[in-house]
Amino acid sequence: MPDFLNASVQPDTAMPDTVVIRVDQLHALTGLLSLEEVAEQFSDLSTVAQVSIFGLFEDALAGICTALTRTATGE
Repeated sequence: MPDFLNASVQPDTAMPDTVVIRVDQLHALTGLLSLEEVAEQFSDLSTVAQVSIFGLFEDALAGICTALTRTATGE
């Protein structure tokens, strides 16, 4: 069993906080993009602008992955 699943291991509490913040940011962004008016405006953006916005998702997911990996490995 991985250490992060073992209740006796004390994880670094800063890492889960980072994950929660990143997930909250992704949730807010997806909520915004799910609004019809926002989706319409998003579709009118240039491809560069759309890619930049999706880059926010990529960056947030990379941060989540890093924080979870550090928590799992005990760093």
